[in-house]
Amino acid sequence: MVKKIIGRDISILYRHKIMSTEIELKQFNLNKAQAETLLYLKRNPGVNLKQINDYFMLNKATITKIINHLDKTGYVNRVSNNNDKRTIEIYLTTKGEDVIPKLIDVFETWESRLLKNMALDDIEKLRELLSQMVSNITHNKELE
Repeated sequence: MVKKIIGRDISILYRHKIMSTEIELKQFNLNKAQAETLLYLKRNPGVNLKQINDYFMLNKATITKIINHLDKTGYVNRVSNNNDKRTIEIYLTTKGEDVIPKLIDVFETWESRLLKNMALDDIEKLRELLSQMVSNITHNKELE
């Protein structure tokens, strides 16, 4: 008997998250990746492009496009590092700070739909398992 592939379910969830959140995020002139980057910047003010790239594991061009859009739309500022002028730090603007609670609401609403009727122990175990899966893949990628 052929077992169902786990990646199929992950892919379906990802596509549904995109469809659901993109509709909500459109009012802020953001897509999912841009909104998630703003949330990351809220937790990590002053990070540089490499740090953002390391966190999201996207290519540098994609991260640059995301930050360019956020800068152009007034959600972030780029500031030269006083110690190293080649390093640019990214900070939320007032507009960026103001949108954060709305973005949190969009993602929490999605997550509550996703985790509906699941026990807290199961949710925590799921978080651990997904984290382990990411670790497995990123570790293997480093070995290639």
